[in-house]
Parts: sequence; C-alpha cells; structure tokens
Amino acid sequence: MTNLFIITLILCGLAALGSAQAEDARIDVHADHVVGSVSRLLAGACIEDVNHEIYGGIYSQMIFGESFQEPPTSPVISDFKPFGGSWAAQDGMVHIDGLDGPKLVSQHAVFRDGAVGTEIRFADATGENAGLLVRVTGPGLGADNFTGYEVSLDPLRQTLRLARHRNNYEPIQDVHCDVAVGRWIPLEVRLDGPLIEVLVDGKSVLRHDDGPVALEAGTVGLRVWHREARYRNLWIRAGEKTESLAFNETNIAMAVSGMWRSVHRGSAQGGFTLIGENPFVGSQSQHVTFESGSGEWGIENEGLNRWGMSFVKGKPYEGYVWARAEKPTPLYVSLESRDGSQIYAEEGMTLPAGDWQKLPFRLNPKSTDRSGRFAITLKQPGSIFLGHAFLQPGEWGRFKGLPVRRDVAEALIAQGITVLRYGGSMVNHPDYRWKKMIGPRDRRPLYHGTWYPFSSNGWGILDFMDFCEAAGFEYIPDFNRGETPQDMADFVEYAVGPPDSEWGRKRVADGRREPYRLHYLELGNEERVDAGYFAQFKPIAEAIWAKDPGVTIVVGDFFYNNPISDPYHFDGGAVSTLAAHKQILDLAKAHNREVCFDVHIGTGSPPEPGDLAGPRSLMDQLGKLSPGAKFHVVIFEFNAGNHDQKRALSNALAINAISRDGRIPIGTSANCLQPDGQNDNDWDQGLLFLNPSEVWLQPPGYVTQMVSHNYLPDLLECSVSGGDGKLDVSAVRSSDGKTLALRVVNWEEKPVLAQINIAGFSPARPVAQVTELSGKPGAVNTAENPRSILPKSSKWNHHVKDSKTAYTFQPFSFTVIRLE
Repeated sequence: MTNLFIITLILCGLAALGSAQAEDARIDVHADHVVGSVSRLLAGACIEDVNHEIYGGIYSQMIFGESFQEPPTSPVISDFKPFGGSWAAQDGMVHIDGLDGPKLVSQHAVFRDGAVGTEIRFADATGENAGLLVRVTGPGLGADNFTGYEVSLDPLRQTLRLARHRNNYEPIQDVHCDVAVGRWIPLEVRLDGPLIEVLVDGKSVLRHDDGPVALEAGTVGLRVWHREARYRNLWIRAGEKTESLAFNETNIAMAVSGMWRSVHRGSAQGGFTLIGENPFVGSQSQHVTFESGSGEWGIENEGLNRWGMSFVKGKPYEGYVWARAEKPTPLYVSLESRDGSQIYAEEGMTLPAGDWQKLPFRLNPKSTDRSGRFAITLKQPGSIFLGHAFLQPGEWGRFKGLPVRRDVAEALIAQGITVLRYGGSMVNHPDYRWKKMIGPRDRRPLYHGTWYPFSSNGWGILDFMDFCEAAGFEYIPDFNRGETPQDMADFVEYAVGPPDSEWGRKRVADGRREPYRLHYLELGNEERVDAGYFAQFKPIAEAIWAKDPGVTIVVGDFFYNNPISDPYHFDGGAVSTLAAHKQILDLAKAHNREVCFDVHIGTGSPPEPGDLAGPRSLMDQLGKLSPGAKFHVVIFEFNAGNHDQKRALSNALAINAISRDGRIPIGTSANCLQPDGQNDNDWDQGLLFLNPSEVWLQPPGYVTQMVSHNYLPDLLECSVSGGDGKLDVSAVRSSDGKTLALRVVNWEEKPVLAQINIAGFSPARPVAQVTELSGKPGAVNTAENPRSILPKSSKWNHHVKDSKTAYTFQPFSFTVIRLE
C-alpha cells in the first residue's frame, strides 16, 4: 500500500507539472547557414532632456534653477499644497494659468468612497484641459508625479477625460461632453469602490468600473494641463458628511525664484525681489537684502525639483557664484542638512562693489547626507544680486574630468551601451540651437524648452559628444530642422574642421584641438516628412556634405505601424505619401551620399513590436522609389509607458526582430535615464534609474546589457514552432564559427520546454553559459530594492548529442544561451 501511494503521488505530481507547462516548442538552428550580419549598434539608448535626464541626471551640476529664472512660488493657500505653477486665491476662487500639469492638492484626510465636486470656469476654448484629481497619494513636482485619478474637461475638443496616474499616465476613456466657456461648470465625481461616475452640469456623462486595478483611498486636488482655469466651491462628501474646502490665501510668499527657498536664522530680517534690470542672463536675477537684526538671511537650493543633494563626507565639492553688489559685501556659501540645522561645510567670501563678479569656492563636508541643500547667505546687513550658481563634485565624482556624474557614466558603460542618440521632442522647440550651447556654460542663453519653460543650455550637444567619445560610444546628435544651412555647415566645421579653420579655431578656444569622430547627425524628431520638410532638408544637407561628405544625415521620421502597399496612398498617421522621401533619396543619390530614416516603435508589452511590419514595408518601398540610392532605416526610439519586465521582453522582441531582418543598423531605446520619483510626463520608461546618490538598472536596461555582452556578428538561419506561439528566437555566431548564442524570449506565463536542434555546430565545451532575466510582468527595481529583478548567470551541461538538446525557458523571460 505504501509503494502504491508513493507511485500515485509521483504520477499526480508529473500530471500537475505537465498542466503548468505550455506546449512544447522546437527550435531549429542551421549554424552553417549565415543569412546576414548583426549590427553592434543595437544595444543603444536615447537620452533626452525629458524627465530631467540631463539636469539631475547625467550633468554634474547639482543645482536646479541655477540662473534664478523661475517665477516665485505661489502664495500660500491654507490647507492646500501646490506642486508647480502659480496658484492665486481671491474672493473664494483659485486661478491658475499652467503648462505642464501643476497640481494643488488638499491636505484633507484621505477617503475612498463618496463624492467630490467643484465648479470650473474657462475664459475661452484655447489650450487643453483642467479638472479634478481624486484618490491622490504621493504627490510631487512633475505632471505625472502622483497616484490618483484625473477627471478633466477640455473645452476645445469638447471632451471629458478619465485617466489613471501611477507616477505615469494611463488613459482610461475620453467621451464627448458639452464644455461651456465663459460660465461656471459644475463637475462632480462619485466614487464607490472600483466604480467611478462623472457628472457635468448635473448630468451623468461617464461611468467606469476600474476592477482589480482600482486605486485605494486618497485626497483631492486640482490640475491643469496647458491652459488657464478658475475654480470655486470645492467640496467633499464622505459618508453622510459634506465639507466645503475653502480657498483662503494666508500670506504672500516672498519673491524667491521658484527652485530656491528663503533661509532665515536668528533675528535677521530682510527681503527678496526678482530684478529685471541688468540681469546676468535671461530676464531676471535674484536680489537678497539683509535689513536688520542678527543671524543669517539668504536662499537655499535642494537640487532637481528639490529632491535633496547628496554629500559625501570628506569629499570636495566645487563651484562658483556670479553676484554683484553696490558696495563690498561678505557672503557665505554652505552645504547643509535639509532643514538647515546642521552646517557640513562653509566658506566666506567678500563680493567687491561693481558689476558681476565670479566667486569660486571649494567645500568639504564633515558629514555624509543623501538629502542636503546648498545655501547662499548674508550674516550682516547688506544687499546682493545673484545671477548664476554652480555646484558639482570634485574630480572624484566626475567622469574623466567632464561635467558628467561619474556613477552614471560608469553605469552606462557597464550596461553595455554601444550608441547614444541625443534627441527627441526637446529638439522641436524653435529656440533649440547648437550655437547657444557653446562657450562658457554659465553665459549660455536660456530658452523656453519643450519639457521645461526655463531650460538651460548648461549641458548641450558638444558636451554630449565629449562624453560619448570619452565613454567609447557611437553617437548621434539631433538638431532642430529650423537650423539654417550656414549654421549647420558651421557645426560640421566646428566638429571636424582643421584647427586653423574659422570654426575649428572656436573649437580649439573651447578646449578641444582634435576633431570629433562625427559619423551621424539627425534633423528633427517625429517630423511630418513632406514637401515642407524637404524644402528645409535640401539646403541643409548640401551645406553639410560640402563640409564633410562622410557625415550620414538622419531624417527625423515618425511611426509606421501598418504595412505600406502603395507608397503614395496609405494611412501613415503623420504622412500618407512617401513623395518627400523619394525627393530625399534622389538628392542623396545625386550627391552619392547615404541617408537614414529614423522611425519609432512601441515596446510597451508583448507582443509589441510584432514583426515590425510597418518599418519592414517602409524599407521595401524606399528601395523601389529611387533605385540605387543608399539609405537605411534606423530606430532611435523604442517607446513605452513603463519600465518593467513586460517592457523588457518587448525590447528583447524588438532587438530579435531587427536582427533577423538585418537591414536596420542602429536601434536605441528611450529613455536612457530617469530620476527616481521625478517623472514629469507619461514616458515612465527609463532604462537606468538614479537619485542623487545611487544608480540602478531596470529590467529593459538588463536586456540591453545581455544583448551587448553576448554580441556575435553572424546571423544564422533559425526557426521556432510550438510553445503556444509565445517563444521568439534569434541565433548568432562568431565569425570563426566557434561560438554560438541563442537569444530566446518566452512571453508565456508558463515555462516552455524546447527541443533544440543545431545543425552544423558541435560545441567543444560540455558546459554552456546561460544568462536569464525572468520575473512577473510588472516587476521593477526600486531604490529600496534595486536588485529585485536582475539577470542570473549559470553553467548548463547541455548534453548536446547528435546536434540535439533541450532547455526549459522560464515564464516571462529573456534568455541567452552561449555555446562554445
């Protein structure tokens, strides 16, 4: 009876194992049949000044708001906390004219079920939307830096929008709704567990069941996106109790530039103003006046969006302050704790009377603090004007002497990055011009950027190129397509011209004698490639090629999600004809030059991006439009709304598909970097996360690393069947035929046993190297647990016999098997 019972248990266990495993798969590799080559440049990333990848990211400058251009913070509205924007309360109303999602969040106790209402007034139909936030938790500076539901009205599009935010943007539903202008509109949100109902003007216009992903309890807030709005009569009903939340302004904030705050110690009294007369740069400078009393009076900065600065005990920090005064005035700079109770390092300086003076300093903190601040203060009555402040780690914390965070640079190198593109929507702003990015960084002009209205050129295209050359990366700088032909010719001469040329001399004066190894440059980002684009492209291209015929120009193209059967009539989103593409190809052929077309793809979750049907058909059509023209399609943005394991698998699928096609030489994933907790739009997709003191990879970043570290140049014939259709494979080998690698994606929720047949290759070593990245689809790495999900390496006794073996691929995994 005992033996029979044990046998029964074993059989039941085997049956259970079988039911938990997906259909078996078969992988066939023909190692003696090379079908193409694999580019080394598929392990790339796109870095952009979005989510502040530059300031607060790779740039060593620790101060955010360095030139005091931001307006002062909003007046204090009692029982509310602003996150961005300038909110003003008067006569029971609150008013905001905001850009990138400023929020005003109530400090009312959290609740889950009940109702929230307010009245909104739009002066006109211009701009986009404004509305309520409900179940809000964890709010911070940045459009999407919170968890909660957005319920907003758009008078231009006459729509009501419901969206979910979890430090990102997750649209739920847009519905048509009459949105009046010039009068007050009642807006009400009713909450009952996962059920959400929205009423506009007393009429129910939307009902939604958010099911298992429904957000929990939170508070209420106001939010606008690229428009003006007024609010009044905000109320909350939780249970039987209805409360009114009044907009009462308690005091007027002092005029301190928005990323700075006042410092007040002892009995010191004084004032702050923002002065437009004789600014150092931009439109204003900060005026600080110590009027009476004793102690200290000044301002402090806590870095990017005031997340705190990281100081390391005993390590020097260096910087300077540009200031002026009407008479000699002592001032002090210091590194402090966030609340100012501890001074870690301090240096006093005397500011001479007269015009702007540069005051360098060096500070060596006596304690470590991962969330400190930098302060500029007066300790006796006096008055100073501040124009620019700079603070960075000494040589110990910078990469090869460049204005680059050493830990970020080394993490990118360890990630295996082979190519970086510096571009994206940031280049689309008309003020984005390369000549504003050279010379002393403290004198470079500021501009209204795509992602931030007070953008600085402290770190620009030439800084990017310096970094890539020092790190050993190939690089592609992106330019606004509105640059003039002469300006682009000047750039090429600056980059590669001889030291005695006009712009070569400027390069030498800026500290670099040797030319850059410039191979690519891009014009525009996600452009409508039409007659207007070609009219700008042609003279710029001819000016560039006249200076350096070896530079490959990249067209900033768009998305092509659907196959193209007729090149002059198709549904392509941005364009419906390839007529301008033909003109570009004809131009390149006439000059015997090569061009590239940069298209972007989605990699949010498998099965994205599929087999790249759109880009593949685009390549087919381009080859027919201008026979003999030299061109490539490149993919400079793998885009997603997340940075988790499912996005990692989609990136791996994309790289496999690109490798199998063989015609796409460069692939880069967006976004290269993302400051933790500082996401300020819906592109929550960083490969490498960072905070002021640490860096760590997310799952998609590990995919880049695995592909790069296991690069082999020859693409092999390979096929896969079974596995419920959720196994994707590419096979590569070394040029000498001695090493072979399989890159396998399993996006099935179950393990898949695959029979592997390798013809034409006999491993010399009995043990293969296996690197496997697996985890739940939503798995990410956090600052608290940065190693939650990471690749695992192991030795595998493959037991290849008669060219056959078998391997079980884990659920939701990317695996590289390397045989030698």
